[in-house]
Amino acid sequence: MIRSRYFKPGDIIIYTMLVLIFALGTIMTTGGARPASVTAVVTLDGREIHRIDLQNVSEPYEFLVESDPDHYNLLRVEEGRIRVLEASCPDQIDVKQGWISRSHQSIICLPNRLVIRILPGSDAPDSEIDGIAF
Repeated sequence: MIRSRYFKPGDIIIYTMLVLIFALGTIMTTGGARPASVTAVVTLDGREIHRIDLQNVSEPYEFLVESDPDHYNLLRVEEGRIRVLEASCPDQIDVKQGWISRSHQSIICLPNRLVIRILPGSDAPDSEIDGIAF
């Protein structure tokens, strides 16, 4: 048997453990299981106007949020996610944001004074640790 001077017998065990730890960490950070309830809160001028349990949406639907006759946002709700389809604001950042579905994600439209936030589910811990806070 030829012995390699680069790999020692214990190296294979260490590399295998590192790959398993990496795979487990990847599975845990990509979501794994979703909480039982994911709630989207839509606020206009700081006042809550809609509270939607995204896990209980059976049929996709759209609704219009108007801050005044010239300023509007068209929202689309599907099971587990929400987005802004169309807006009257010039920069369209809220439309480009796309779908949100995870805790603490948000869509903000400053010209129209609209904020959409995803709250953690009731079974989620109050203070989640994310990659930045860790």
